[in-house]
Amino acid sequence: MSSFAKFGHIQSLFVVTGLSGAGKSSAMDLLEDCGYFGVDNLPVPLLNSFLELSKSAPERYARTALLLDVDSQESRAQLLPLISGEGSRPSNLKLIFLDADTRSIVRRYSETRRPHPGFDPAKDKSLEETIQRERARLQPIKEAADLVLDTSSMNIHALKRELRDFLQNLGTVSARSMLVNFLSFGFKRGTPIDCDLIVDVRFLKNPHFIEDLREQDGRDQPVRDYVFSSPDAAEFVRRYAELLSFLLPKYQFEGKAYLNIGVGCTGGKHRSVAIAEALSKTIDPSRYLVSVKHRDI
Repeated sequence: MSSFAKFGHIQSLFVVTGLSGAGKSSAMDLLEDCGYFGVDNLPVPLLNSFLELSKSAPERYARTALLLDVDSQESRAQLLPLISGEGSRPSNLKLIFLDADTRSIVRRYSETRRPHPGFDPAKDKSLEETIQRERARLQPIKEAADLVLDTSSMNIHALKRELRDFLQNLGTVSARSMLVNFLSFGFKRGTPIDCDLIVDVRFLKNPHFIEDLREQDGRDQPVRDYVFSSPDAAEFVRRYAELLSFLLPKYQFEGKAYLNIGVGCTGGKHRSVAIAEALSKTIDPSRYLVSVKHRDI
């Protein structure tokens, strides 16, 4: 029986491997964006120790992705019995293998100017020979994979789309994988540096100048009523919601996992808060995860 079978507390366990330069790190980035706990370059001899450790926090490790170091012959010999055999491999374990043609890998290493980890000057006259040796070593693992992706003609966004589709078909991630967050703020306290989009709503009437509203904020009904007593407020929300309905699918298609939209007014207490709350309600919760945060109240 596979050693993995003892760890039923892990609902979904992905093992990522493949050729150096084929996109393993990008695959791990996508899995982590989808909520998986990621471990990079875990030596195979430590695999069972890690899985045993994961029992101490089953909620944290319920979805785990492991990028295994299988460069040595010993590591490959230890891994193959764990992933081979259809009858013994548990359903919660999936093996992803990243592949690419030799020319593409040579080009990528040339562009990054990083050394190939498997290059051995005693054995290899060229990088092509290093890649061919690695390809031959990993062939048995490739044959056992649940998903083999040839990334030769893919950029990072295409790779992440392919993986996301695979995860959604398995039912391990929801189609609502992109988080859309609205962040209200005040310009007088500085523009947030982590926003993808920023809108300025200082053109709207300012409740700060109404004594009864000054100490309230945009979550309070009297302030919302005052802000939206101006037709411009509702018109702005409508038009910006139309823009987002166009933009969000484009961002999601490119593999964006998190979109932070800043909504600013002077102090970040009244208008920006009311508009951020209103905009959040225009996003379809069946398609996206939605949150609202207020920096300056």
